[in-house]
Amino acid sequence: MQGDQQQVPVKPDGAQAPLVVVIDDEDQLAFAELLRDEGVDAVALHPDDLDGELLAKATTVIVDQYLDNWSTRSGSSIPFAMKIPDGLSLASVLRSHVEASGDRKGPPANAVSFVLRTGEAEKIGAGLPRAAREYLLAGQYNLEWVFDKGYLPELGKPSAARRIAELANATASLPSDWGPESGDPGARWLGLPQSDWAEDARWQVEQCRPPQHVVAQRTAGRAWLRWFLHRILPFPTFLIDSRKVAASLGITRSALEAVLNSDSELKKKLDAALYQGPLNTFLGLRWWRAGVSHAIDEMLHECGLEDELDLASIGSAASSLHGSALARLNFDDPVLEISADYIALGEPISASEAVRLQPDDWPPYADEPWAHRKHLESEADPELKALVVSRDRWHLRGSRTWDGAASIEGAAADENELGRFE
Repeated sequence: MQGDQQQVPVKPDGAQAPLVVVIDDEDQLAFAELLRDEGVDAVALHPDDLDGELLAKATTVIVDQYLDNWSTRSGSSIPFAMKIPDGLSLASVLRSHVEASGDRKGPPANAVSFVLRTGEAEKIGAGLPRAAREYLLAGQYNLEWVFDKGYLPELGKPSAARRIAELANATASLPSDWGPESGDPGARWLGLPQSDWAEDARWQVEQCRPPQHVVAQRTAGRAWLRWFLHRILPFPTFLIDSRKVAASLGITRSALEAVLNSDSELKKKLDAALYQGPLNTFLGLRWWRAGVSHAIDEMLHECGLEDELDLASIGSAASSLHGSALARLNFDDPVLEISADYIALGEPISASEAVRLQPDDWPPYADEPWAHRKHLESEADPELKALVVSRDRWHLRGSRTWDGAASIEGAAADENELGRFE
C-alpha cells in the first residue's frame, strides 16, 4: 500500500499546481517523483488507498490496465456487477464519480483528464496502426490518452512524464465558460497570437469543426481538449509539424533542422509562427499553418519574388533569408507519405509518383496522406494498398498509364469540395 507514504506537495509560492493521481497495483512512487520534477503535483497509490476527497482534487487521473495485485476488487462476497476487471473499467467508474453523472446535478464544473498507462499497450491495441494506437485506443475507451510504460521518446518528443505534465496543465487551463456570451474561449486557450495572420488562423481552426459551444460547455471543455488531442495534433491541420513546414519551404528536413538551430532571419520568421499554446510539445513541435504561409509571403516580398509562387522561388528566398544555401526539393509537388501503420516516412515525395490514401479515422479536414507507387506495385503490402482512395486505385493497375497530373487535379478538386486550408 502506498497511500500512507506521501502527501500532496504544496508549492513554495502557494500556487495551485495541477494534481496528477497515479493509480497502480505496483509501486509508482518513482514515476510520481518524475512528474513532480515536471512542475505538477503527483501522488501514486494503490487502488485500495484512493478516497473521494483526493479524487475530487485531481486534474489528471492515470490508471494501470492489469491490476493483478488488487485482490479486494473481486472477492466472492462482492456482487458481480460491482467487480472491476481492469483499469479501463476502473477509469470509467472514477470518471462517473468526478463528473457526478449519478447524482443528477448536471455537467461537471471542471474537466478531469483520464489516462491509461500500461505495459501492455500493444496487446490492448492489437491490430491498430502503431502510430495511431495511443489516440485511437483513447477514443475507443473514453480516455484522453493511452501511454505505454515502455515508451521511449522519439527524436523531438518529450518524455512520458513531461507529456503527462503537459496534459495536466492543458486540462487545468481549460476555460470555465463556453457559453454564448463567452467570446472565443477556444482561441484564447490556443493562445492565438495577435498578428497579421490571426484571422486566417482563426478561420482554419473553424474548418476543423471544434466542439466550442454546447458540447464544450457541458463537458467543462473536455470535449475541446479531446478534439485537440485526437483530431488536431496527430494530423496536418491548422497546426503543422516540421515535415510539412519543410515541404512548404521547398527544402529538405535536414535543411530545416539547420535553420531551426541557427539565428538567421528565416529562423526568426518561423519562430513567430511557432505554436506555443497548451500541449505545444506533446507530439513534437507544431507551427501555425497560417503563420508559415505569412512568413513565406513576407520572405518572397523581401526577396523581390512576390510574383513568383513556385516552390523553387520559395526555396531560393528561404536560402537568402537563412544566409546560406539550403538543400532543396527537386520537384514542385511535395506531399507527405505514411506507411500502413500511419508512420510518417522520411522526406516528402512527388505527388506525380504517388497515390492518395484514406486511412480509417483520418479527419476529412486534414491534409491527405500519400504513398509512393513503388510500395504498391506488388502485393508486398496489401494493408497499404487497401488504403488507396478509389479515385486513384486504377493507377495501380498499370504504371505506364499513370497520369500524375490527373491525380493531383483530383486531389485539388477534393480539397476544394471539403474547404481545406490551401
